[in-house]
Amino acid sequence: MNGIRLAILTMALVGITVAMQAQVAAPVFQCVNNDTLFWQPLPNACGPFVRYEVYAATERTGPYSLLADIADPATTQYYHGGVNNQVWYYYLRAIHDCPGQAVTASDTLDNRIPLAGAFHFVSIDGGNVVLNWAPSASVQTIAYIISRIGMLGVSIVDTVYADTTYIDTGATPTVNTETYFVEALDACGNKSLIPPAHTTLLMNYTAPNDCNTGLVLTWSAYTGWADGVAEYEVFVGADGATPVAVGRVPGSQTTFTYTDTNDGETLCFYVEALEGTTPYRSRSQELCTTVSIIQPIREVNLLGASVNAAGGVDLEWWWDPRARLTDASLLRTTGGGGSEDVPVSVVAPLVAMNVQTDVMADGQTRTVSYQLEVLDECGNMLTSNTSTTPFLTGIITNAGNVLNWEPYSHVLATGIRYELLRVGATGTETVVYSGTDLKYTDAPALPAAEGTCYVLLVYADYALSSGQTAQRVLRSNTQCLLPTPKVYVPNVFAPNGVNNIFRPQLSLGFPNTYEMVVFDRWGGQVFQSNDIDAGWDGKRNGEPLPQGIYIYFIRLTTSGGETVDIQGDVMLLR
Repeated sequence: MNGIRLAILTMALVGITVAMQAQVAAPVFQCVNNDTLFWQPLPNACGPFVRYEVYAATERTGPYSLLADIADPATTQYYHGGVNNQVWYYYLRAIHDCPGQAVTASDTLDNRIPLAGAFHFVSIDGGNVVLNWAPSASVQTIAYIISRIGMLGVSIVDTVYADTTYIDTGATPTVNTETYFVEALDACGNKSLIPPAHTTLLMNYTAPNDCNTGLVLTWSAYTGWADGVAEYEVFVGADGATPVAVGRVPGSQTTFTYTDTNDGETLCFYVEALEGTTPYRSRSQELCTTVSIIQPIREVNLLGASVNAAGGVDLEWWWDPRARLTDASLLRTTGGGGSEDVPVSVVAPLVAMNVQTDVMADGQTRTVSYQLEVLDECGNMLTSNTSTTPFLTGIITNAGNVLNWEPYSHVLATGIRYELLRVGATGTETVVYSGTDLKYTDAPALPAAEGTCYVLLVYADYALSSGQTAQRVLRSNTQCLLPTPKVYVPNVFAPNGVNNIFRPQLSLGFPNTYEMVVFDRWGGQVFQSNDIDAGWDGKRNGEPLPQGIYIYFIRLTTSGGETVDIQGDVMLLR
């Protein structure tokens, strides 16, 4: 035992550098063992040795009194016979005949065994175990003894003298849990009490298969922290990507199901225990597996719906080409109307980007909204986001043609801006506005009777579930604005004369809708027409009516939606 102690004392002196000027160096106070104090002298060249002084107190703060004078410079230990099972505190001084130089004191040590440092964590790094603990609060601590508890009992792994982090390369944490404790050691060979042991995490998994897409992770509970585990955090990385956190569970739970698996991808995963009140974590081993499942449909991204020249709607969508679909359909909803299914052809293998034209839609007169519904082999049904066609309206005012549109709304769209196009008589398109406003007044230099047509373009960037961005341009309906017709209605006509048909004359434009009704003086209807070119010939059901006053009512609507009502009387002459 003395040989081991002397070896430890020798190692403790390695690297010590002593300043020898202007002070008398104290001996290196190393430890107290069985009421015996041990120290190592340091040279003092300032003058001859006089004595060692040993001071003692029962409180660290004192008062300290001289316990012993030792005149032999070769003495390196002292037995204190009056301990009486009390805690004592000691320090030493070396007295030399060095006038004018200060005499320093050694470290203050007590007669207790060293205190173990708080054990922070054990964690797995690759196939090794990383241990970390706090330094011992005891000054006499010179080293730490690392022990592992195995099937055959406790074995000492190593002794370290400076670090408080250690990597055990001889452990098998990927096969079984590993349990450790760390003791503090002083130069006398005294060891601290055994602190609470810490045990590594060991994880297992059940792989997903067929329609069961869940990867079930289970792990052994981490032990060692005084307050237990606050949470476990699960990390998953796909196809070589760095694992990222995908979920947390309470510290009382040791299982987690990861459901975002995809057929053919290689997943690597691990779990970490979190202490909660400190930043300390413990990581399990990492496991990897290649997934083999019937790929479910998880995302369908319906992009913008665009009105084509024929009034139909062009649609585009993205879905996962790995999914195994059995059915799909578009749900069409018209503004102010009901809903209808538009069949979608599902052909394997799927392609990611798809287009289809809904020829039965009426995108010219109203908005049309869509959702895409899909069904896969495992019975998973998914409905996409909603996509609505842009819709342009306008009226003619004294200031010009005022065009309006609603803000384009789409859950996947960003960077939205608008362009308003004026469409010429030959189909040429001229940009008259570009920006983010929702209204524009245009004053085209065109003859009033010809009217003007417009189309709205919507520019948008769609963020797809695949991580890609799709930039698209959508078209609205074509909005044509015609001047309000100027109506001339004659007040007399003669079926047998030159002016033999009664009908209004329009000097500008052409109405969107038209109706004329003629009544006799008793309120009986004698004529009705929705064709402005079809006038009244003075007959009812083919029979000539007598000369007299008849009442007419005319209603027409302009291209801008304005309703014009005209009421009056006309003289029928025979």
